[in-house]
Amino acid sequence: MTTIEFRVAGAPVASRHASWVALLWLCCGMLAGIANAAGPNRPAEPAESAGPQHEPADLTIANRRIFTLRADAFGVAPEVRVDSIRATVAVLVDRGGPLAVRTAPIADGVAVLVDGSLLFRVLDGDVNREAGETPEAVAAEAVRNLELAFAELREARDSRALLPAIGYSLLATLLAGIALWLVWRAQRWAVTRLQSYAQSKRESLLPTWSRQLVGPSALERLLVVPARLLASLLVLLVLYDWLGFVLKRFPFTRPWGEALFDNLFAVLAKLATGIAGALPGLFFAALIFYLTRVLTRAVRAFFAGVEEGRIPVAWVDDVTARPTSRLINAVIWLFAFVAAYPYIPGTSSEAFKGIGVFVGLMLSIGSSGIVNQAVSGLMLMYTRAMRPGEFVKIGETEGTVKSVGFVNTRIETLRHEEVSIPNAVVAATVTHNYSRLAGDGGVSVPTKLTIGYDAPWRQVQSMLLLAAQRTQAIAREVPPRVLQTALLDFYVEYTLLVRISDPTQRLTMLGELHGHIQDVFNEHGVQIMSPNYEADPAEPKLVPPEKWYPPPAQR
Repeated sequence: MTTIEFRVAGAPVASRHASWVALLWLCCGMLAGIANAAGPNRPAEPAESAGPQHEPADLTIANRRIFTLRADAFGVAPEVRVDSIRATVAVLVDRGGPLAVRTAPIADGVAVLVDGSLLFRVLDGDVNREAGETPEAVAAEAVRNLELAFAELREARDSRALLPAIGYSLLATLLAGIALWLVWRAQRWAVTRLQSYAQSKRESLLPTWSRQLVGPSALERLLVVPARLLASLLVLLVLYDWLGFVLKRFPFTRPWGEALFDNLFAVLAKLATGIAGALPGLFFAALIFYLTRVLTRAVRAFFAGVEEGRIPVAWVDDVTARPTSRLINAVIWLFAFVAAYPYIPGTSSEAFKGIGVFVGLMLSIGSSGIVNQAVSGLMLMYTRAMRPGEFVKIGETEGTVKSVGFVNTRIETLRHEEVSIPNAVVAATVTHNYSRLAGDGGVSVPTKLTIGYDAPWRQVQSMLLLAAQRTQAIAREVPPRVLQTALLDFYVEYTLLVRISDPTQRLTMLGELHGHIQDVFNEHGVQIMSPNYEADPAEPKLVPPEKWYPPPAQR
């Protein structure tokens, strides 16, 4: 027989009028069932599932959750059922009695009885079948929660039972205050000791450049901040435990205190479980990184031997040994990170994936120029277009190469300036290397001048060779040469080629050579009209020897 649940203002209705209403509802339900069964191709549905379904509602008594109502009972929504059950509980508690709770099976679920009276029903629609729940199991848990709630309600109505709770709460408050005072004293003692230690060891632990970089109190903050953070964590833990203990002393707040402890233990258990689950992955990741470190050290030692000349290798020299070592180690570390990535805790989380996508996007947008410079630097290194210490000319910049890096090339000019040129610019510019062939008879240095057609070219060549002989910085292994490189409209273009052993002295040598050229031409009465010679002047443009040293010049 199906038990029908009716409540008026929270109490059962036992009047004759209610009996007639119940009989009327039963007849209507039977007629609706017959009509549904007689309809063509329409399966019969349970009465509680007819009509629109409402949202589930939690039944809580004395702040304690009993169970969740999900089904409609004869058109009554779960919220209305919850209000009706709460009102009935209030009537039962006011009436007194043992408040004995038991269950009884019914056709569509399990009935929960209190002192023999129906309190509520756990219907088939109230259980979550996907989670493996059954009406019997849900009803058994509801009975346990209900008995605990009834006990707390009786305790809340007993003033004598609250006196020990108040006493325990005052004692817990006193102990919490003492614990907080001890934490505060321990923090002050630890901070004072750490500050004294930091001040005494500041000179020995931090070099001068690091103190200027991070400030004189960096070591003190490094030691004091963790101590204060630990003290703050202990304070929060003491307050958390005190609050949970006090809330558990009183019936009305006991579920909140239990929830605090349960949440704390759940978080600690989850943290411990996560750490235990991450240990194998961390072990494998640490093993991969350790082996990678050993391998990279071996690669670095090998190329250090190549750079020092102890290990001869045909495909790499002392200049490209260091960048080759860095490049190979970077590739090794990249493969190690890819291999260890699945074992690192948290890499599968959505937050980590989002950070990875963001970092990859930023690198892809901002690193195109850096990659271009790095590739150009590798090309310069491995093509050996220039080496540190060589004297080169790149565009309008002339000087000694200090370093060829992955991003830029640094050159020290003759004016003692350091010029940094991006590698992409160097790769796209013609580079003159004056030092590469200097060991084979020196480097050829040209100088040009134009002389009119009225000057015998043999005399001009002899005077240029005489000026070259007077120049001390010119190498003597290969004799100087004079070439007539152009026959122009008003003059002949002569090019004097000389050799120097040290390319860095090129400008100094040219300055001395040009001075001797002027002296020789003045001595032999040949005027120099270079480079804009068009016609002979009325008088030759010469400087006689007696006028070579006018003030402030000195012999």
